[in-house]
Amino acid sequence: MPLSITPVHPEGPRYRAPVLFVPGFWVGAAVWRRAASLFAHRGWESWLVDPGRGGGVAARAEALAEVAAELGRPPVVIAADAAGVVALETARRTAVAAFVWVAPVLPGGSALRRVVSPWSVLAGLLIGRPVGRPGAWAAEATGAEWLRDEEEAAFVVDVVRGRIHVRSSGVPTALVVGEHDRSCGADDRAALVARLGAELLVVPAAGHWPLASGQWQEPASVVHRWLVRRLGETLLEFYEEAMAERDDD
Repeated sequence: MPLSITPVHPEGPRYRAPVLFVPGFWVGAAVWRRAASLFAHRGWESWLVDPGRGGGVAARAEALAEVAAELGRPPVVIAADAAGVVALETARRTAVAAFVWVAPVLPGGSALRRVVSPWSVLAGLLIGRPVGRPGAWAAEATGAEWLRDEEEAAFVVDVVRGRIHVRSSGVPTALVVGEHDRSCGADDRAALVARLGAELLVVPAAGHWPLASGQWQEPASVVHRWLVRRLGETLLEFYEEAMAERDDD
């Protein structure tokens, strides 16, 4: 399954690991553009991934693993809601430096099932046609240019029915959850933290898109700081070179 990837180049390379930003249900890659610009300002090479009209979790994970392997260095993968399941499957296929799951959803969980319970959504799942975006999924982002009207049925079925078992990928993992995100309740968060051995980062007063809402800068900075703290000196391949060049100037 081909993926569309758009680079966001750093102003001055500082970090070894590139970053793959992966969108989730009913959104395009542009949902990450502002966060990627902040990462570029701080020295990260980033790639915005758009799976287009590709199939279910396994097909998307296989394609993403191929992209990650071609980068030459294990990437940080930052994924939104359902794409977190794709990222976990990717980490089982190729080396990943760290995983950040923004607005996580528990596959097969009750909160996620409530979101896609309207008959119009279920009907699409039953016959395998593209699934229209439920109104509840976009209530806080009406009019955003990165919203998409339809999602691939195979992808929705895999996640909503819990066909993919969530377990640790063995790399540093953080869950970034908006305080008011109804797609991941307290019980679901606790289950994900336990299964993944993850750190939970709660964004006050935020909903489902903490890195794409009007107050996106601070959550994006929190993710940046967490990555530097967890990966430490292994990230700083370019730092001494950059400082030496600055001193020479």
